Amino acid sequence: MGSGKIYDVLIVGAGPVGLATAIALRQRGINNLLVIDRTRSFRRVGQVVDLLPNGLKALKYIDEQAYQQVKATGLDFIQIRRQKSDGKEQKTPRKLFWCQKNLLGEVIRSIPLDFDFWFHRYGEGRISIPWYDLQTNLRNLLPSEIVKVNHRCVNFSQETAYVQVDCISGDEKYNNPFAHWEMQSLNQVTDVNSDPQKCERQQFQAKLVVAADGINSTIRQLIYCNSDLNQWAKPSYSGFVAIGCLEIDNISNEIIQELENKYFQGERVVTLRNDSLKSNVQNIDSPRLILIRRAENALGYLFHTPLSLDLLENKSPEAIINLAANILTKADFPPIFSQLIKLSNIEQLICRPYYIHPANIPHSQPIWSSERLVLVGDAAHGMPPFAAQGANQGLEDAAIIGTAISTIIDNNALDNQEIISHLFSKYEQLRRPFMEKIQEATMKNHNWSQTEWDSYSDAVYSRNVEDLISNFTA
Repeated sequence: MGSGKIYDVLIVGAGPVGLATAIALRQRGINNLLVIDRTRSFRRVGQVVDLLPNGLKALKYIDEQAYQQVKATGLDFIQIRRQKSDGKEQKTPRKLFWCQKNLLGEVIRSIPLDFDFWFHRYGEGRISIPWYDLQTNLRNLLPSEIVKVNHRCVNFSQETAYVQVDCISGDEKYNNPFAHWEMQSLNQVTDVNSDPQKCERQQFQAKLVVAADGINSTIRQLIYCNSDLNQWAKPSYSGFVAIGCLEIDNISNEIIQELENKYFQGERVVTLRNDSLKSNVQNIDSPRLILIRRAENALGYLFHTPLSLDLLENKSPEAIINLAANILTKADFPPIFSQLIKLSNIEQLICRPYYIHPANIPHSQPIWSSERLVLVGDAAHGMPPFAAQGANQGLEDAAIIGTAISTIIDNNALDNQEIISHLFSKYEQLRRPFMEKIQEATMKNHNWSQTEWDSYSDAVYSRNVEDLISNFTA
């Protein structure tokens, strides 16, 4: 049942992008808004998120307090992780790098992980922060009464003067089969069907609806359903799979020492690929292995490889481990890596196909909005995490769509569909061509040289949000 209240803005999704959008609107004096999310409660889920200069610049533009709190949390997290890695606190912490190396242990390219390097080069640093801590920092900046959990969007209807969003409450635990930020092990349930008899229904009305409900967006599916966009309603398989075990204990000293001496060389994380493999087919022979140094005799790994989904169907954890080991062998990785993978704890084994909402959909009309609804973040352009741009591009979306919506409201245009459509279309015209480039870089960057990587970084991280907004408002 409905409350009878019509909100100016309803945001579907209380992840970092949805919450950042709400903060952006409140900073501009828009208080008649509501954020809903399907989760039954906020809990510590998700992996670690890298916030890069473009994302931090966007967050700072949105709200200085949000920026300062998130940055402080991220820097504290990095310091704690550094101390665990080094075993003790050092007066002058050593510089950290994430290196991509070939199988001889030679550096192909390296990425500094220190905040100051990025700040001096791009005017803003980089941090790592657990997804839940990022969400919590942003959520705590909003009044608790405007963020409602346990409301899963199941339908909407576009009325003349508002959108009505239908929700159910009391839904069972749900895991997004397309999301990579919450990597469940193979033993975890991936979906639990709801019992309609136990669910309560509720309706919300709003002048505008922002769909920040992730790569498996219900709003996107409903917009695209029964249209010529139907084939893009759900995310497409990217062609890549992640197989991993993030902590393997009791590894022999021989394996630890060989990997340390030849590959880690004092670093905490390293990516390995066979740079002698050449192929004219995109990515086909380019598996890469991320190794993570844990405790004294513990390691973790995440293996990214191109793979047909039918090779994973009905596979046991043991079969997936053998599949990964065989792929490494065929890619001429030394036997030590197959040995390591075969030590995986099957109770903690991860197997995660990566999905994408391609930004280059060939369509002449706007694809990220429909009348009073607009898509942001992963709902618009979800992609694999290979360039760490999912959350960062989502924060850019939040800064710009916040500007678009505040412009609509400042001009008393909440009942002017022509202005709404114009500004939502302008948001897409600004963002979508850039997202095409980001997605292309995401899928190809693992084969880049240092020079190619630096050129990409300069193009993405040197941009200023104020310039983007000025282009938008011109």
